[in-house]
Amino acid sequence: MSTPRVRVLMYHGVDRVSAARDPHGMFVTPRAFRDQVEHLLEAGYVPIDEATYLAAGTGTGTGAGTPLPRRAVLLTFDDGYVGVGEHAAPVLASFGVPSVLYVPAGLVGGSSDWLPARHRHPLMGASELREVAAGGMAIGAHGFDHADLTTLGAADLHRHVGAARTELERVVGRPVRSYAFPYGTHDARVRAAVRAAGYDGAFAVHDAAGPFATGRVDVNATDTLRSFRIKLHRHYPRARRATERFPLLRRAAHDLVGRAPREELSAPEATGGGR
Repeated sequence: MSTPRVRVLMYHGVDRVSAARDPHGMFVTPRAFRDQVEHLLEAGYVPIDEATYLAAGTGTGTGAGTPLPRRAVLLTFDDGYVGVGEHAAPVLASFGVPSVLYVPAGLVGGSSDWLPARHRHPLMGASELREVAAGGMAIGAHGFDHADLTTLGAADLHRHVGAARTELERVVGRPVRSYAFPYGTHDARVRAAVRAAGYDGAFAVHDAAGPFATGRVDVNATDTLRSFRIKLHRHYPRARRATERFPLLRRAAHDLVGRAPREELSAPEATGGGR
């Protein structure tokens, strides 16, 4: 069984990206990210690495059931954006904070092609992935090209689960132990495929279903430190599910907590660091 005491945070990009190029608020600014990591440490949260999480949380492998710190937190990043390597990785390394980076194996060195052209951003290449892995980021699988796994036939599902793992291990030269579902979507067939492929655990987003679909808390561009602190509360996932049924209530709660302002960046910055 997964361990509910662990706060699992989900980031996407860390960079300065204009709202026009990031309409879904996936990119946290480097300053906000540093503030969030500093808050975690100052508030007594204990960042753990992937191996520690899997040993304690999945009930599989040697050391299953290993006790965790009371305020354990696991940081995860989806997609492998270049800005995570440029901005997030140095902050994490400076504080000695481990994390897990989930990468679409077929898009290494490419861009987020699953998004409309205006909203695409560059992804890390092989050398960049090896560099962040050496600095403390575990590398996990995130499909092959970010397709929704629930829509795939058996052969394509194998490619996005088993072949993706083989390819990532070839790229980074390290074991790939866990999986994050693109878009957070999964069903019993998809979860079974991930388990059968030999992964030790998998992550969803809001639709949790055991150790092969562990829920995570999303951190996004509109989060203030106040909303970030609220998201760390152990009852937040339950509250979020409740407000999903009442969109107006959810919007009112966001307005009450406050939203981080989205910058209108100058032309070079608006492209994501001019890349």
